Amino acid sequence: FARFHGTTHKSARKMGGIVKSFAPLKISFTLKGGFSMDYKIVEKDSFTIIGASKKFSYDSAKTEIPKFWDDYYKTGKCDSVCGRYGVCVDEGNDGREFEYLIADLYDGQKEIPEGFVTKNIPPFTWAIFPCIGAIPDALQELNRKIFSEWLPNCKEYEFAASCSIEMYTLPSDYANGMDDPNYYCEIWVPIKNKA
Repeated sequence: FARFHGTTHKSARKMGGIVKSFAPLKISFTLKGGFSMDYKIVEKDSFTIIGASKKFSYDSAKTEIPKFWDDYYKTGKCDSVCGRYGVCVDEGNDGREFEYLIADLYDGQKEIPEGFVTKNIPPFTWAIFPCIGAIPDALQELNRKIFSEWLPNCKEYEFAASCSIEMYTLPSDYANGMDDPNYYCEIWVPIKNKA
């Protein structure tokens, strides 16, 4: 008692001395991971996209990108570029913000409409992850798992470039469009073998 509290039992009681309290030690474990993720590895040549571009902060992208898509369709821009792809590019933005494009493939033959840009995507090896579920929730959850769990724990591959691509199928093929629980899309992540 005296070694732990720095006073004797008798002194503490008589003089109202300060004694120490000791909370019991508890051990807890949190297990994370242990999930299964389907993906395939595909080599793709370079290709060019055309799209509407906007910069987003990483902090607000989860809510702002769906608004960007809504505004895009409301303004009728989908008549020029229907939005088969969502392309994230983080080149030189110091990890605070990135460029996002609502895009289609560009063959180089058509005139570029006002307000649209083109961007060349170099040849890469891509890890392609299927996503099934209502958009944007299913896609955002898969994206989180890829970048916070799969990539950091992958023993074979690492991120090859500061970009990723969302590939969308036709909403008209599903009873509830992109809100359909069976809606299919993909996330493409450029990868390379770990050295």
